[in-house]
Amino acid sequence: MAKASVWSLISAIVLFFFSLQIPVRAESLQSFESEIESSAKVEIARIRSGVLPGVVIGGHYDGLLKMRQQRYVATERLEEQLETSVRDLLEDELSQAGFDVMRSHPQSLFADLVASSEPGRFLIGGTITKVNLNSYSSFFKEYTHDDRRVRWELFDRDLNKVVYRQEIAGSAEAEGIDNPAATYEAIRASFRSLLAEPRVVAILNRPIEETPSQAYKIAAIAAPSRSSLTLEQLVGQTIPSIVQIRTPNGRGSGFLLDSSGLIMTNQHVVGSAFSVKVKLYDGNIVNGRVLRRDSVADAALVKLEGDISEVTGLPICHTDRVRVGQSVVAIGNPLSFSNSVTQGIVSGFRRNASRSLIQTDTAVNPGNSGGPLLNRDGKVIGIVTEKIASEGIEGLGFALPIGEVLQRLNVSIDSPANSELDTCGNPLLSYK
Repeated sequence: MAKASVWSLISAIVLFFFSLQIPVRAESLQSFESEIESSAKVEIARIRSGVLPGVVIGGHYDGLLKMRQQRYVATERLEEQLETSVRDLLEDELSQAGFDVMRSHPQSLFADLVASSEPGRFLIGGTITKVNLNSYSSFFKEYTHDDRRVRWELFDRDLNKVVYRQEIAGSAEAEGIDNPAATYEAIRASFRSLLAEPRVVAILNRPIEETPSQAYKIAAIAAPSRSSLTLEQLVGQTIPSIVQIRTPNGRGSGFLLDSSGLIMTNQHVVGSAFSVKVKLYDGNIVNGRVLRRDSVADAALVKLEGDISEVTGLPICHTDRVRVGQSVVAIGNPLSFSNSVTQGIVSGFRRNASRSLIQTDTAVNPGNSGGPLLNRDGKVIGIVTEKIASEGIEGLGFALPIGEVLQRLNVSIDSPANSELDTCGNPLLSYK
């Protein structure tokens, strides 16, 4: 009986012990995450020093009387390791606050397999404007204390401007002399205060339009019933649909798909921009919104904003009618030379990673990217995307097959019913 009582007591103690080890689901964390409404991605741009080099920012003090033994002066810029570590800390803060963070360093071994091609809508950057960095040593204690003021800026790629700017102080203390942890934590404290600002929270939680699942439909453009065009005829009817796309980082080409203002171009032309400037054939410069981008295919879809009239698209050859040896023409804006025309042939078909490419000897250069590669009927068969440039190598340009790109971007062509179609699937426009 006594043994049974002892074993019962031991069993009760073991069960009690294991019950303490079983993790309990954190209901408060679950409810907190459900309250986050933000669907826009946020990126940390960079943290830089705005303190002039050589300015005294503090020093090392020794003894109970805190006699200064050394002066600390500002350097020209933050050390790369310091800036990288601070960026990682701030990304963690954003993630813990429930925001969708575009991380500078993937945290998963499989991040490259699921990485989104959509960049962060919001960029957060900071400039350190004031520093008071001191370390102290005595018989009792050694520590580092850092006070910093950071001017934070919040940039909205959708609006293409800074939407918030505020200078916020942060301070921290760490054990040891010249301990960089004090600097990290001081900047983090300033950043936490930034995230507590109601206006910042309201900006980052702005809802964004859900466009990724939307399908786009363009009307098939009637083509002449006669076959090949002269080069002059082809250029004359094509150039009005060629556009130049401008971003803060560069320029490239694009072309109109239809009269609604849909434009096809390369992803590397629009980059991470949400809005771009588009120069039309008549010289007008209008705003364009990036609707969709595909970094794997290197393609992007742009929509002209505002009241757009008198724009026309190019006919598409969206069937498998491209043949090696056929004549092709490229039109674009290489090196800012607007509407430059070059011609060549289809040299072959290549497969690069997860995309198909049309190889051509047509001369293409920086600025041609995003422009059309056309057959001699004036129909788009591809999007100029890249070339191999090296000493002694010429005539190795590549274009993305237009049909594959339209499919990846969820764009379909609507051909009229009961119409006679050409070999590319476009309705015929007969002449009498």
